[in-house]
Amino acid sequence: MYNLLAIDTTELVVMISVVAKQLEFAVLFLIGKTKAVLDTKKLTVIALAVALTTTLSFLKIQLPFGGSVTFFSLVPVILVSYFYGIYFGLLTGFVTSLLQFITSPWILTPLTFFLDYIFAFSLVCVVSVFKNVIKNKTLSLTLGTVLFFLLRFTMHLISGIIYFKHGEIYGDFPTNTAFIYSICYNLAYIVPDMLVVLMFLIPFSRTKTFKDNLLFK
Repeated sequence: MYNLLAIDTTELVVMISVVAKQLEFAVLFLIGKTKAVLDTKKLTVIALAVALTTTLSFLKIQLPFGGSVTFFSLVPVILVSYFYGIYFGLLTGFVTSLLQFITSPWILTPLTFFLDYIFAFSLVCVVSVFKNVIKNKTLSLTLGTVLFFLLRFTMHLISGIIYFKHGEIYGDFPTNTAFIYSICYNLAYIVPDMLVVLMFLIPFSRTKTFKDNLLFK
């Protein structure tokens, strides 16, 4: 993997710090515009969810060609996004993306940084889009989760095309096409990761704890 950047490393770190701060202000502004209240309990729950997701992300199976499948790592932030809505989900995903970058900072260009981290994780906010449209909570959570993983896959797919066009393709892989390789590479870990998450979420969504929202009131 590259740990190199198209611009000077020091300049990139400064740029990312500035942009991250601006994005943070933007998220808080959006939350403020909806008159949502950032009460202590919600902040605590979001912080715990992000911390748990970050911790669980270290428990993973590394795949031969790259990528990894984690053990339910995204479940906490998905549940927060589902119960707290799109704006709090955006905030949760954004903070998660920064921590993922800090713990695993593999980027090639500033664009791949946004695609692989900021956009890929912040899009967890879409999990709640079916909540008020579909009465069946299991179905609405499942569809929202699948949509999130689909959008996450799209972000990684675009990033992978950029990445693999720089020649980072395994010699024994049966194609030298960056687009096809990126599809195969990302599907190989995102689909199993999604299935593992759904294996937990679907049974959990049928419990009284979930139906009565006992965790996020």
